[in-house]
This record gives sequence, structure tokens and C-alpha cells, in this order.
Amino acid sequence: MSDPLATLLTDLEAARNLKGDEIENLQRSVALHALDAAHRYFASIGVEDRLRAPFLHLIGAIQDIEQRRTNPMLSPGPFHEANSQHRTRQLDTAEFVMAAFAVTVLSDSGTPTAQALEEMAAVIGTTKDKLREFRKNIGKGRATEDAKREHAEWRAIRRQYKDMAPADFVKIMKEKGRTLHLQKG
Repeated sequence: MSDPLATLLTDLEAARNLKGDEIENLQRSVALHALDAAHRYFASIGVEDRLRAPFLHLIGAIQDIEQRRTNPMLSPGPFHEANSQHRTRQLDTAEFVMAAFAVTVLSDSGTPTAQALEEMAAVIGTTKDKLREFRKNIGKGRATEDAKREHAEWRAIRRQYKDMAPADFVKIMKEKGRTLHLQKG
């Protein structure tokens, strides 16, 4: 009998290593394989069907999309005109918030802001000007609620690790940024 956790980790690694040569949407395919691996893991350790049902519904919805069938589970939420200017994908927001906060950490430790902006913009694949504008908007409270929440979370994490050297903290943030950037489709 194999170890369910070891099998899960192997399956997750296999999902992450899928190549896009013959896959129409690599990001979606990786997510589908990883979600299926998690579902099989939960089944193997005895989690009841009723508790695993949301995973099956999501797997089915993704498969529907893969086969060009609509599925209300994955359709966009209601559009509100008041929020029309804020239609950024959540992963993009997470990247920009992380990068903006890293610029703050670097700047507070003596790195010139322009240098920090350039460095972090390269990590997330944007321009220095776009990151500067995003950072300015966050600082003035003109960001989305998601961005404000994520920014507060980064501040809380930094407070937890206040004794860590800024360069080491930002090194970890850069790795997180690269990971986020790789997940984008």
C-alpha cells in the first residue's frame, strides 16, 4: 500500500511539470490535474464523498470549459458599473501588491526607490512606471479592496519577521513573485 501523501506530492509535481506543446490551455490543465490529485488524496485518506463533492463539481466545471461547454460555476460574477475600472485578475493584483510592498521594504532599507521599482517590475514582468503608479495608488488608498487587503497581509507578515534582514525578506518575496508569474496564463 502506497503512502497517500507521497502519491499526492508526486501527482502535484507531475501536474506542475506538464508542458504546453500539445495542451491548449496549460494553466487550466495544470490546475485541473492538481485539483484531481487533491481530490484523489482526500478520497484515499477516507474523506466522505459529501465533503469531496465541491472538488468534483469544480473538476467537472473545468472539464466542461475544456470541452467548450459553458458551466455556470465558472462564469463571471455579476458586473457592477461602479466597479468597472477594477477588472484586474486576482493573480495580477497579488503580484502587484507583493512587488509594491517589496519596493517599500527595499526603499526603507536604503535602496533607491527607482532601483527597487526596476528590480521588482522585472520580477513580475511589468514596467517600472506601472508599478510606481500602482504603488502610489495603494499608498493613497485608491486601490481595490482586494489590493488593500493583500497589502495589509504583507505588512502583517513583515511585522512577524521584523528581525529578518530586508534583503532576505525581499528575496523570499521575489521567489513568491516568480511563482505567481509562472502561474499566470
